[in-house]
Amino acid sequence: MAAYRQLLAKNHVEEILQDVKQNNRLDRKKELPVWLPLAQSFNNGTRKAEDAVPSGLFYLDIDEKGLTEQLWQKVQDENLIEEYRIVYFAESAGGGTHIWAWRTPGATIEEDIQKLASRLGVSYDSHVTDLARCCFMVSEKYVKLLDPIVFEEQPSSPKLGDNRGMNEESPLTEKNENGSETCSDPQPPNLGGSNYKGIPYENIVQALLWKLGYGDAPAEGERNMALYTMSRYMRFICDFDEQKLFTILPHWGLSDHEVQSTIKSAVGSTRPAGIPSMMNEVLSSLGAATEAGSAESDESTVAPVDAELPGILQDLSEHAPEEFREATLMAAMPMLGTLATGIRAKYRDGKLNSPSFIVDIEAPQATGKSFVDAEFELLMDPIIKQDEVEWQKEIEYSLAKKNGEEVENPCAQIRIIEPNIGVSAFLERALYAKGKHLFTYAPEIETVLKNNKGGAWTEKNDLFRLAYDNKPWGQHRISKDSFSGKVTLYYNMVMCGTPNKCRAFFADAESGLVSRVTPVLLPDMVGARMPHFKPWSQEDEEKVKRQCLCLMDEEGEVELPLINKAIEAWDEEKRQEYLQTLRYSLDVLRRRAALNGFRAGIIAYLLEGRQETERAIRFAVWYAERCLHYQLQLYGNKIDALHDNAVSPQASKGNIRYLDVLPKEFTKEDLVNLRLANNESPVVKTIICRWVKEGLVVKTNANLWQKIQV
Repeated sequence: MAAYRQLLAKNHVEEILQDVKQNNRLDRKKELPVWLPLAQSFNNGTRKAEDAVPSGLFYLDIDEKGLTEQLWQKVQDENLIEEYRIVYFAESAGGGTHIWAWRTPGATIEEDIQKLASRLGVSYDSHVTDLARCCFMVSEKYVKLLDPIVFEEQPSSPKLGDNRGMNEESPLTEKNENGSETCSDPQPPNLGGSNYKGIPYENIVQALLWKLGYGDAPAEGERNMALYTMSRYMRFICDFDEQKLFTILPHWGLSDHEVQSTIKSAVGSTRPAGIPSMMNEVLSSLGAATEAGSAESDESTVAPVDAELPGILQDLSEHAPEEFREATLMAAMPMLGTLATGIRAKYRDGKLNSPSFIVDIEAPQATGKSFVDAEFELLMDPIIKQDEVEWQKEIEYSLAKKNGEEVENPCAQIRIIEPNIGVSAFLERALYAKGKHLFTYAPEIETVLKNNKGGAWTEKNDLFRLAYDNKPWGQHRISKDSFSGKVTLYYNMVMCGTPNKCRAFFADAESGLVSRVTPVLLPDMVGARMPHFKPWSQEDEEKVKRQCLCLMDEEGEVELPLINKAIEAWDEEKRQEYLQTLRYSLDVLRRRAALNGFRAGIIAYLLEGRQETERAIRFAVWYAERCLHYQLQLYGNKIDALHDNAVSPQASKGNIRYLDVLPKEFTKEDLVNLRLANNESPVVKTIICRWVKEGLVVKTNANLWQKIQV
């Protein structure tokens, strides 16, 4: 389900459908991803009906437009979801209606389609008996029902010719002595009044919502499907009790009748023989957290921050509670980098770098992310005031143009830009900034995410990558009112968001954006007291603002040999760790984490009065370490899965140090077996060659290597 949602976002399905439905751009339908509902797979890797493995579903395609709401009401009122075992119901891209349901044993697809169409009183497309037939995906606001069972491997699901889940003696029912049916759930859940095995239902519901990709709550248009999906999972720990589900599940503004009807359909739908794996994962994670919380201290929840920090960083750290010090320091980097826009420094590869950062702060709602508001107002105060003057110039110019006056464009140097700014306006601001950094603070990453769905004129992920690298970018005039030009990009950004919104924004692990961003996870604040930041006295504020003004005066190119040397040593340590652990994502992410650390070192160097002090060097290395830590935590498994051609990311069993684990003499098969046991790729030829080149092993026979003791 999560992969399906990522597919919708990545392919801009919402934007395409809007163009199709509102502007009648039917030619754009071909840009939509497609479902193949009738086929589970194809034997020869080609989409041909004769090679199809049937999914066990049939597909009713109703071409007549405008019937979806009416038919959905009929399906609910007459409980047809249960009767016909419907798993998908949606308005099609062309305005018709698509319905999928499980086939009846012994009946043909055509017979099943005719039976459901007759019950609904509709005509249908007769070509959908072809097992290779596809249908266009639509965004979730057009989907009334998508049963997650279609994504699950379930030996008891009603496949073609399989009576399980639909005949009178289902594996989930048994006959008692008087002949009536009773539920035979293999492991009846141990339910309490308001919790399951000591875990409050409220926590389970919230965790499951996040796991399914809905975040804190489903959006309008997703609520019915979310309720149905949640009910299908939660029924296993609620004794299949409809009233209990009605009590513990959120209603999100749906009427009681609609909620009861949806829960009834979900509880009665086809079900596997045991608790689904996703539900087990949610329960396991919550249960483990509960057990660990009672037995261990919280020492792992807060990353250590150096007691002595350069300049402003020390002030910021002292005013933040312990849990927020790390995030406070990391969020400061894009702001301080914008202030110190005139500085450049050569990295160890010889390339000039500016202090450019993208920082993403992630935490559930109402857990304190808004601390960035005050930090932004404090550190960016000089630029905020400059922008007020520039905005006045812009407004006066706009009013004069509106009144038909001939006035010269003041080219206002407005440097703080909105998260939802368009591409042309971004280019215009960058040109007027004349080589100075622009800056964006997005209190909710969802604003940027929604803006990116607006098409090529608002999608800025490419811009973010180029701006991080300080590369040139431009566009040609596409209309008389559009802006044309080319400029080298200097840009800093801080974003905040809930876990699922952040995952949606950084959905593509291969885009290059995930290795450039510095992600920060706030510690788990569930059940914690409200964090208290130390109030700023007027004297302390003025001290900080003086340092900010000093950063704005900094100009020129600086040499940082000691910071470069420290970062190089840190990077080499991570490279050696890769050679031991062979974790691909570690090798990929360490490089830009090192660059981020170097850029943080530029700021620390300036705050130390242009001195490469021990404090400045330590801070640069600390920033690189924490950046890599969060990148691996959030994106490492996904990058590894893509590299290993895995279907889905799997957590590694740990950073195994393969050379330490292998015997003194080992074969290729020894290493392959270790890799497979750790959910990693069996391809090891390059790895062994690298070990030989690094002097870690020596080849002693055709398929035998010996470790060199260092």
